[in-house]
Amino acid sequence: MTQAYLLWAALVALAALAGLGAAWWGRGRFVHGRRAMLAVGVFLAVGLAGGYLAHGPVAELLAGRRLAAATHRADEIFHTDGLLRAFAQAEPERAAALHARLALALAAATDAEAAPVEERLRAQALREALAAAFARLPNASDEAAARLAQALLNALTALQSTDALLCLGLLHPSSQTDTALTDNALARLEGSTRKDLENALALTLASSVIRPHAAPPPVKTDAALADMFAENLTDFQQTYGKPKAVAALFEALAEPDKSRAVPPEVLCAFAQDLLRALLRMPPAERGPGLRRLLGAG
Repeated sequence: MTQAYLLWAALVALAALAGLGAAWWGRGRFVHGRRAMLAVGVFLAVGLAGGYLAHGPVAELLAGRRLAAATHRADEIFHTDGLLRAFAQAEPERAAALHARLALALAAATDAEAAPVEERLRAQALREALAAAFARLPNASDEAAARLAQALLNALTALQSTDALLCLGLLHPSSQTDTALTDNALARLEGSTRKDLENALALTLASSVIRPHAAPPPVKTDAALADMFAENLTDFQQTYGKPKAVAALFEALAEPDKSRAVPPEVLCAFAQDLLRALLRMPPAERGPGLRRLLGAG
């Protein structure tokens, strides 16, 4: 908007100077007296008209073209990116809001700013996809649950070696108080660790829509989970303390408000051990167990 006003002012000033020059030069050759002032007025009128066109209809036309081009680019990104495509299938309203923000941001960005704008959108989409995948996991496929559990395990392992506090961002992606932690945690993930998580999230979201599974039967699945806990309880207690301490860790994983009472490195390590135990469950019980436990929140 400021640039448009400056352009308008520059055109008017240029027209005024041109009119004064023509009037001065014309006193001895083409125009005399009042006609000299008429030349100034004509040039000023032309300058005002040019400024109006640059600021009004022409500016609107150019802005419309930029928005159309930006919308087309946003369409391409959402069509070619597997995670964004799956997110749009599973969460159309949230994806549409992201798409609209991306198009507007690209329309306002310079060529040099376009790539950073796209990267910020992808980062935001990854955070929203992580929260959506946890919520939709009960109806995702068993394979998707296993892939997501393994990807989370790899991501937690990578984060613990740098900053265990960031593990809370992956464990509680829907928590409003941990939004910054989730963003920072995802930003730290690199290479195959990040790509595997993106692929697992895309599979979870897509399978929950394309061929949705019924949520695991609580009684049967909870019995299988109870057996798994019983088998690993001794190891958990040897590592993390008495049954009360282990129970507190389970509560911290399930409830974000209680996670602050546990040292982040302890909670991150416990989450990894729990995921390993879940992945060791018998094949027939592993998928429903993972979907039941990880998707409980």
